[in-house]
Amino acid sequence: MPRSTAAETARRAEPKGIGSAHARDPLAREVKLVGALLGQVIVEQEGAERFELVEQLRRAAIRRRAGPADDTTHLDDLQAAIRGHDTDDLLAAARAFTAYFLLINLAEEKHRVRSLRHRERSSTRDGLPESIADAVSRLARAETSTAEMRDMLDGLLLRPVFTAHPTEARRRTVLVAQRRLYALLDRFDDPRLTRTEDADLRRRLREEISILWQTSHARTQRPTPLDEVRAAMVFFDQTIFRAIPRLYRALDTALVDRGRATAASGARRPAAPAYVRWGSWIGGDRDGHPGVTAETTRATLRIQADHVLHGYRNVADRLQQTIAVGDDRAMLPPDYARRITRDLRALPELRASLDRRFPHQPYRQAFGIIGERIERTRTRLTGRRGPRRHGYGSPSELRDDLRAMQAALVSHGADRVAWGEVQDLVWQVETFGFHLAALEVRQHADVHAAALECATSGGDLGEPLAGSGTTADEVLATLRVIREIHANFGAEALPRHVVSFTRTAADVTNLLALDAIASPNAEPLDLDLVPLLESRDALTGARDLLRGLFTDPVYRPHLERRGMRQEVMLGYSDSNKESGYLSAAWSLYRAQEELVAVAREEGVELTLFHGRGGTIGRGGGPANRAVLAQAGGSVGGRLALTEQGEVIAERYPSPVIAQRHLEQLTNAVLLASRSDHAAETALQAERWRALMDELADLAERAYRQLIWEDPEFEAYFHAATPIDEISRMELGSRPAKRGSAGAPPGLEQLRAIPWVFSWSQSRTNLPAWFGVGAALTAYAEGRADGRDGLAAAYREWAFFRSVIDNVELGLALADPILAARYATLAGDTPPMRRIAEAIERERIRTLDELMAITGRRELLEASPRFRRSVELRTPYVDVLSELQVLALERLRGGSLSATERTSAEQLLQLTVGGVAAGLQHTG
Repeated sequence: MPRSTAAETARRAEPKGIGSAHARDPLAREVKLVGALLGQVIVEQEGAERFELVEQLRRAAIRRRAGPADDTTHLDDLQAAIRGHDTDDLLAAARAFTAYFLLINLAEEKHRVRSLRHRERSSTRDGLPESIADAVSRLARAETSTAEMRDMLDGLLLRPVFTAHPTEARRRTVLVAQRRLYALLDRFDDPRLTRTEDADLRRRLREEISILWQTSHARTQRPTPLDEVRAAMVFFDQTIFRAIPRLYRALDTALVDRGRATAASGARRPAAPAYVRWGSWIGGDRDGHPGVTAETTRATLRIQADHVLHGYRNVADRLQQTIAVGDDRAMLPPDYARRITRDLRALPELRASLDRRFPHQPYRQAFGIIGERIERTRTRLTGRRGPRRHGYGSPSELRDDLRAMQAALVSHGADRVAWGEVQDLVWQVETFGFHLAALEVRQHADVHAAALECATSGGDLGEPLAGSGTTADEVLATLRVIREIHANFGAEALPRHVVSFTRTAADVTNLLALDAIASPNAEPLDLDLVPLLESRDALTGARDLLRGLFTDPVYRPHLERRGMRQEVMLGYSDSNKESGYLSAAWSLYRAQEELVAVAREEGVELTLFHGRGGTIGRGGGPANRAVLAQAGGSVGGRLALTEQGEVIAERYPSPVIAQRHLEQLTNAVLLASRSDHAAETALQAERWRALMDELADLAERAYRQLIWEDPEFEAYFHAATPIDEISRMELGSRPAKRGSAGAPPGLEQLRAIPWVFSWSQSRTNLPAWFGVGAALTAYAEGRADGRDGLAAAYREWAFFRSVIDNVELGLALADPILAARYATLAGDTPPMRRIAEAIERERIRTLDELMAITGRRELLEASPRFRRSVELRTPYVDVLSELQVLALERLRGGSLSATERTSAEQLLQLTVGGVAAGLQHTG
């Protein structure tokens, strides 16, 4: 096709009038728009022939999906079209489909925001389902007393913890480019757009898409831990910092609407507390990651401080321009006037500037002082050059300055000013402090044990500890840097140390012994020690482990110093990999029950920290439902959970969506903390306990029989998924496996994240459902009313409904035809055929059983938004999957020149990122 003809084809595909906010299907029109603009850019950048190749592959993929599910004719057409082109052409095609997914992800994000706004406009006073207003309304209808509501709010804590991701496929550069594109796309909803403005928006979109096209999506080298820290800052800077005041304002407004406060939000002191505390493992998690050192952790806090203090300075500068109240219009309280005079006396250069710029405008001068003190604090905490004296010693000092300003404003009737944007800044300071997110250190229990043995036996502290890649010196240096951070930032900046694979009380108390060696004669560390229970055995023995820890003579004094408060982390990933989804889910539920019981008996305030991943196979799924389905008494007003990888980009892309996600979590925490919720949940669990015990046992047996007991399965896994190639890619800073470098990535050493990621890339998604069908069938066929019992449990028990719905989501992301294509990579030997057939039989069985239990006729019938998203993406993911299979065949086939191998590796890496963007999960 000549370039001019191809360009005209791409232009004709561009919809007109996209700016109309009243379009019948705005999402379809925006998807069409970004697809057409991308087509124009492809013609400009790559030429007509490659544009036509992309179109040919797109049409073939759509025809394949339009036919019967078992018709492989059009799949053959797609394969033939791919194999007729050289690698450079296919690389261009892979870039095109990857860019397409990045763009339609933005269109879908925009549509989510549009839908939320539309639903909220048409909602009642009770607000959207799963919102804060909905929770407060339901508590009011349940006749929750004012005192109980106040106690609930006083103890409310929500702690999302960001974690680094060893298979995160997107670069920070691409994340930032997506935000620029979103800002442009968002403007099309403005009904006031003129034709000239519409045309200019399209021009700027083409420009940004051209930049995106020429930006490398694949990393050429593995990112460092600090690269990952900086990538996370994109979400804090652009989304979370802005969303937090909106979240608290939503709670404050809901309390007014239900009579829990006396006047409108913004007109009086807020009733809503600052109840969110952010955490991060990025730069602190050194489990299996020798690249995270004491210096990394120190530098991480400096980066975080730099960003949050920069944010505060921007707010102070903006409010300085806004609150221009003159002393001729308001009588300033004498004590506040003296406060300003005192602060200006300590900053003579600033005083001269403020007197000249803002005479007789005390609040503008006050914000000038606050901004300068923030900047000096930033200089001190980040180690930069510049004046440091007269900065803030702690976030409480900054908060006190703002509180004093609020009191002064209220004294002369400016209540709305005090409780408006000034309160927003107060909330931000109370939430983020000077550290932005509390950094959490994590290390494997075996590393601590080895380091303690080395330090107490006179070993070489600089010698790498067996199987870890780190040294005893580094373990001790980490404990010293924690003390340093506490001295500079306060204990709230690094408040806890997580001990991976905790099996005994000694795994926790070893840290106390190591700290005594690292800092002899020092006061005990002001630090929570958090056992992480990950394996099936640890979860099964949770009761005995926690009781043993509470009664341990070494640990008990530490527990008392911590105010008899204990946090325990539950790992969802490794238990799933070990036992299968259904068995792991039930083990985690029972562990929660046992931990709550022990803590209650011992008089300990327990917080459970949920190490959920993004995918179903790692404990993911709708967060609100998951919290409400937890064991009775396990929430108690406090929720801590991990937010990982693509989940961060999905849940925090914009302030609106971030607020919605945080409201859903808050809704669940409030409702799960009702005084009667624990009793209701316990009754449900007792009714169905025998059923769940049997299902978990059946599912685990089916799972382990294939994954851990079949001698050929590991070979199949390595052959039928891209796990070996993914392990060598420069995706995240963390190695894909635990253990020494160079060791083969066997199943035992392989981390759960790449385990799940490789199955999602191969379109099998096995960890999300394997073994479930076998268990449901065996249970149903083993008794006359088996399926009726399962259906009743699904209708009446929140936990079982959450489990089954999550399995449905996992199945919806699997594709049997493409999974079969990946299975061909394992060869056609009887053992490989047998395993592939066993996996497909179990998929069909699971699907059939789910439809019988839920009464639905097809997957995602009850989730139309998600279903549409899957249908929209699937044909194009097919193309990338076929390209990936081809790249794997070439790389594994041997006899490639150096240039050919490089091209095949580039194609594979592009398709890995593209499939992850298309499926919207990486593991």
